[in-house]
Amino acid sequence: MSRAFFKRFSTRSSEPASPIAGWLKQDPKQILSTAQSYLELEQYIHSQLPTAMRSCRVAHIDRQTVTLAVPSAAHATKLRQMLPTLIAKLNQSAWKCNQVHLQIQSVLFTGVEPVGHVRQGGAGIDSSGLAAFEQLNQSLEEGPLAQAVERLLRRHKHKG
Repeated sequence: MSRAFFKRFSTRSSEPASPIAGWLKQDPKQILSTAQSYLELEQYIHSQLPTAMRSCRVAHIDRQTVTLAVPSAAHATKLRQMLPTLIAKLNQSAWKCNQVHLQIQSVLFTGVEPVGHVRQGGAGIDSSGLAAFEQLNQSLEEGPLAQAVERLLRRHKHKG
C-alpha cells in the first residue's frame, strides 16, 4: 500500500475549521456526484464478491486506482486473493481500474463480525452436545483434556 495516499492529506490548512454546512455550500453538485459514484462502485464491487466479503467500502478513487477500506487483516488477506478476478470484472464493466489498494479501517466497521470469528464460552452447544461432553468427561482420565472439558461444562451451565 502506498504512503502517498496518506501524505497528500496530512497537510493542515492555516484557515479555521468551518462547519460542514459551509463546506457543502461551496459545490454541492460535485460532492453529490462524487458520493454517488463511490456508492455505485461499492454496490458493483459487492455484487461481485461472496457474501462474507461484502463488508468492504470504497475509500478513495484516483484515476484508475481504487482504495477499499476493510475491517480487519483477515478480510484484507481474503480480498487480496480475489483481486485479480475483481479487477478483471471492473475492467469489463464501465469501471476501468488498474489497481486496487486495501486499507484496514476497523473503526469504520463497528459491529461487523470478523472473518473466522469463534464465539466464546460454549455458545451454540445444545443439550445433546452437553450430554455428549458430560459422557466424555466421565470416561477421561485426569489430565489437561479432562480439565478443559470440565471448564467448558461449568462455563456453559452457568450461562444456561
